[in-house]
Amino acid sequence: MGIIEAIRKGFSVSAKGMSLIAVLFVFNLIGNLATLPFTPAAGATAAPQVTLPLLIISLVFIIISIFVQGGSLGLIRDIIKEGSMKLSVMVQYGSRYFIRLLVLGIIILLSVAAIALLAALFIGITAPLNNAVVSGIALVIALAIAIASSLYFFIPFILSPYAVVCNDSGVIEALKKGVDVGRKPFVKVFKLLGLVVLLVLIALGVGFLIGLVVGLISAVLPVGGARILMIVVSSAVNSYLGVVATAAFMVYYLAKKE
Repeated sequence: MGIIEAIRKGFSVSAKGMSLIAVLFVFNLIGNLATLPFTPAAGATAAPQVTLPLLIISLVFIIISIFVQGGSLGLIRDIIKEGSMKLSVMVQYGSRYFIRLLVLGIIILLSVAAIALLAALFIGITAPLNNAVVSGIALVIALAIAIASSLYFFIPFILSPYAVVCNDSGVIEALKKGVDVGRKPFVKVFKLLGLVVLLVLIALGVGFLIGLVVGLISAVLPVGGARILMIVVSSAVNSYLGVVATAAFMVYYLAKKE
């Protein structure tokens, strides 16, 4: 399946999942509004005393979002495979996949941190030498480590959550399936990367156009009203495009794993 076809089907699936998008909109809106009192306005500096509450709220939101992700993935799978979904089973799906998605996310996050630390180590070791040639070589090695690990592991890992939901895989099996589907043969990783880039460009384009409209409206609103408007609009857009992207990746995964 081509990446354009995957994205087209992503939009088609989203049209059948408007009730899911509505739930995600409410969830994102609540999360954004919860952090609003602790988030400084543009140009302002955050007070030190709000850092801890903001961190706690953000952490709680991230954990709950993994539960919501499990429910969303299950419903989107149902739309793709059965042509429809039942919103009532979202909590059931969230409970079923929560632990595996959480552990999967932690493993990937730790892997990224380890590679970043290794790359930084090459640069850090050579920095005291004050040798431009050695530092240049170290920088090239660090970049090579980052690029190779991204192509071989982290980009294919994008598909691992879909293995959890579509194949009911365990965490390690899901990581392996992500790699198998994402880069075997290796040329497939560039196709997956193209899908990622195209989805990002669509999100940026939509965000830019909507941002222009919201910016014009916000110009005649008080600062507080403008911030609320931006939160509401961004929550709606992110919820919709999130379902589109999730469906596109799932369609791509299901087509390539066959």
